[in-house]
Amino acid sequence: MKKLLSILLTALLVVAYFVAPLTSAEAASLSKAESLVKIAEQHAGALKWQISYELTKEIKNPDMKIFNDTKNAYLNAKKELDQLSGQKKEDLKKRLESNVGIHYTRAMGYIDAITSGKKIVDKTNKFNTLFAANPTADATEKSYHELSSEIRKQAILLYRVYGKSTRDAILVKYKTPGEKALQSSKYVITTKMHLDALDRMIAENADQQTVETQVIGFFDLLDAIEEEAIINELYETYYEVIRNDSSFLAQESEIIEFFKKSDEYANEENLEATLSLYSEEYPGYETLSELIGSTFQDYDIKYETLGLEVQYILEGTAFVIHDQKVIMDENDSFEYTAYYILEKDEAGNWKYLDSFDESDFEEVE
Repeated sequence: MKKLLSILLTALLVVAYFVAPLTSAEAASLSKAESLVKIAEQHAGALKWQISYELTKEIKNPDMKIFNDTKNAYLNAKKELDQLSGQKKEDLKKRLESNVGIHYTRAMGYIDAITSGKKIVDKTNKFNTLFAANPTADATEKSYHELSSEIRKQAILLYRVYGKSTRDAILVKYKTPGEKALQSSKYVITTKMHLDALDRMIAENADQQTVETQVIGFFDLLDAIEEEAIINELYETYYEVIRNDSSFLAQESEIIEFFKKSDEYANEENLEATLSLYSEEYPGYETLSELIGSTFQDYDIKYETLGLEVQYILEGTAFVIHDQKVIMDENDSFEYTAYYILEKDEAGNWKYLDSFDESDFEEVE
C-alpha cells in the first residue's frame, strides 16, 4: 500500500511540474518574444513586395531600410526565442521562419543576383571596349574569361531568386547582354587561345602530329570568323608562331627549292623535268604534257618568282601562295598570283597536286 501511494505521489508531482503556470519572468519573456515576432512579421510583409517583379515591374535593389529593419527584427526575435523552451518556443520559431525568415532569405538571394548582374554589366562594357580596340589582345582574352566567370556565378545565384518571372527579368537585364557579347566574339577568342596553345606546344617541342592537329584546329576556327581584319590579324600571328617550328621551316626550305626548280625547268623549256614536278593526281594530268609542250613551242616565256608564302604544311600536304612574273618575248610581262596544293610523294619529293587562281576563290565566295 505504501508503495502504491509513493507511485501516485510521484506521478502527481510530474503532472504538476508540466501543468504548472509560467512564472512571471517566463511569461514576460514569452510576451516579449511574441511581440518581436509580430514586429518582424510586419517588416517582412513590406519586404516581400519589394522583391516581387510582379508588383514592382522593375529589377532593382529593395528599399534597404526595409531590408535592414526586417533583418534586425528577425535576428532580435530569434535571439529572444533562444531564451525560451517548450512547445511555445517551437510554435513561435516555426511562425518566425514561415512569415519572416523565408522573405529575408529570398531578399538576400535577390540582392546577390542583382549585385552580380551589375558586375556582369560592368564586365560586359569593359570587354566590348577592349574587343573593339584590339580583339586579339591578351587583355581582351582576360576580360572575356572574367565576364564568362561572372555569368556562370550568376547562374548559381539565380537559383536562390524566388519566382520565375523575377529570375527571367534578371536574365534579360543582366545576363543576356553579357552572353551576346561572349557569343559574338567566341570564335575570335577561341582562335586566339588556340594560337597561344600552339605557341606553347612549339616552345615545348611537342611531337609534329600534335602541332599539326593544333594547326588544323586553328584554320577550322578561322573559317568561322567573318571580320576580314580580324582574320588577317590572327593569321599574321599564326605565321609568326609557326615559323618557330623547326619542322615547318625545314619543309618550307624544300618548297622554296621546289619552286626554284619549277622556274628553272620552265625557263629551259625542259618538258620532261617540268612534268616530273606534277602528281599524277593533278587535274588534267593526262593532257598536261601536251599543254606544256605546246606552250614551250609557241611562246618564248620566262618565269620569275616574286614571292612565296607557305601557309601550312600538314601531313605531307602544303598550301602555297605563289607570286610570279611572266615575261613574254622579252617585250611584254605581267604578274599574277597562283595558289597551289603540294604533296610529298613516297620518295619525299614535293609535287604539284592542284592549283587555283583568284577567280576560283571569287566563285567560292
